[in-house]
Amino acid sequence: MGFDIYRIEPLEPNRFTLHRLRSLPMGGVSGLLAKHLPAMAASNENWTLSAQEVLKLAGVDDTEGHGVFFDLSQTSVDQVNLFELISVSGRTVSIITDALFHFKVACVSRNRTEISGPNGEISVSDWHDKPTRFEQLRLEGGTRGGNWAWSEPPQGASATVLQRAGHGKC
Repeated sequence: MGFDIYRIEPLEPNRFTLHRLRSLPMGGVSGLLAKHLPAMAASNENWTLSAQEVLKLAGVDDTEGHGVFFDLSQTSVDQVNLFELISVSGRTVSIITDALFHFKVACVSRNRTEISGPNGEISVSDWHDKPTRFEQLRLEGGTRGGNWAWSEPPQGASATVLQRAGHGKC
């Protein structure tokens, strides 16, 4: 499970090919959030980053045709579960960052071979009208430092509400 940068290419009407370019470490002391949030939160502890802003912070000059995707299926040989990052909002204080990630479900498939190409690219249908997901995460880091490791968010059991996604081809 992790964040990756993908190039998005139109394939045919309502279909796209996703080419994984590289991973995007978000947590940890060398991750994107640890590098940029302390300075952002120094002027305002509440912040929001669009996916395009995340790409720019990650060094992607031309954000057009690129996206940040959260891959829940990296440990699975057969399944593909990709969520496109729309934005991330949060609050960063001295040693804690609480973040709310907004995603669109790009692909949920039980059979990777049906949607994968010879170079590992993934063919998906247009996901922009598919369900939205929100995930709250906490990082052990803030304006005064920390290890920026992911931890349990401060919410009660069953506080995250997810819409059911369809199964089958992407």
